[in-house]
Amino acid sequence: MSKIAIKISPNDALHTYIVSLRKYTGLGITDIKNKIENEDCFAEVDANDIDDMQNLKGLVDNLLKLGVKVKLFERDEYGDGIFDYQEISHQEFMNHMNRLEEIMEELQDYDDALVDTST
Repeated sequence: MSKIAIKISPNDALHTYIVSLRKYTGLGITDIKNKIENEDCFAEVDANDIDDMQNLKGLVDNLLKLGVKVKLFERDEYGDGIFDYQEISHQEFMNHMNRLEEIMEELQDYDDALVDTST
């Protein structure tokens, strides 16, 4: 299963985005500060779960709007770098989101067609 996570580069303006991180992760302020200082991953989500990915996209967009330097990482436990995160670009993240949304739409269309033929 593929996972997507983010890392945040430390800066002096933590107070501007700590509320967003706290709201999204449910972590305490100390835990958030420690993760940022240790360059740990935040918000690891299943890359195939459309709801989780949309929530992560909302967080990333909000952080970028606040001027936070966000790095995106993908982990594919069946890939070459087993269990290791590899950095991906924002464009790759958006392409993955678009592809996932297209698949979900196609599945919905297929389900609708099945319902139409059974009635």
